[in-house]
Amino acid sequence: MTSLTRERRRIALPSISRGLVATTLLVLALLALAGWRGLAWQDARDRIADENAAAAAASAEVEGLIDISGATSDADMAKLLDGATADFRSELEAQADRLQKALAANKVKATGEAVSTGVVKLDGDRATVIVAATGTVQNKSTKAAEPRNYRLKIDLVRSDGDWLVSGLEFVA
Repeated sequence: MTSLTRERRRIALPSISRGLVATTLLVLALLALAGWRGLAWQDARDRIADENAAAAAASAEVEGLIDISGATSDADMAKLLDGATADFRSELEAQADRLQKALAANKVKATGEAVSTGVVKLDGDRATVIVAATGTVQNKSTKAAEPRNYRLKIDLVRSDGDWLVSGLEFVA
């Protein structure tokens, strides 16, 4: 083999190697981009699922609170307590007896439903949801059920995969 042939081989090999390296780098960059976009898509799906679950838990608790009557207050109260964190549950239990007696004494019949929810904050295992609800209330002082509108701010904490209410307040 002559020195000229050897020189051509040395020149040809690096140009093939550069093309192969460039193609490999491009493929790796595209795979990294696809993986990054896939993770971002999964994060967005998880966030939407968390928002929906938190909103559903908040709605259920609000409906339990406004759909209560003197005749069924034990069962209604048990349902409320099931959706509460330990601390909030303690607060509810401290007031439950007084509330149940007032409901029975006043022959309260309240119905309602959540009509709109909005997650205003979602941070890991904590969420804040605003719930708008409508309902009716009838008691021994009224002849007919009177319409009511409610707006509540619900604080939630995820515990063992379930969203539980840790705080609840009526807002204007």
